Amino acid sequence: MVRGINFDESEIVMTIRKILLSTLALSVLALPALAQDAPPPGPGGPGGPDGHRGGGIEKMMNADTDGDGQLSKAEFMAVHEKRFNEMDSNKDGKVSKDEMKAHRESMKAEFDAKRKEWESKRDQKPAQ
Repeated sequence: MVRGINFDESEIVMTIRKILLSTLALSVLALPALAQDAPPPGPGGPGGPDGHRGGGIEKMMNADTDGDGQLSKAEFMAVHEKRFNEMDSNKDGKVSKDEMKAHRESMKAEFDAKRKEWESKRDQKPAQ
């Protein structure tokens, strides 16, 4: 008895069953909304042109200047030295928070421009 109300155990069980079945039914009805058709990623995976994102491994292997399929410490450091020099806009040998922010915004703007270019190329492709 709860606050003067008598509950029959079978009523409680039936109520719980109704709630569980209702939740299950709503979940099943929501599945089509979750499984909306999305264009398949291109051969390179999700992301940029033809689905290629230009992931970290491929990007780093572009730094393999001697073509041996491995990154030497010198090749690895050259990539990061270049990035540091790009960020150090006043060339004082230090990268401030403002320089980092400016570089990040510059990279974002560059990426956004490339993304728009990729999207326009994608939209121009004939439907298959």
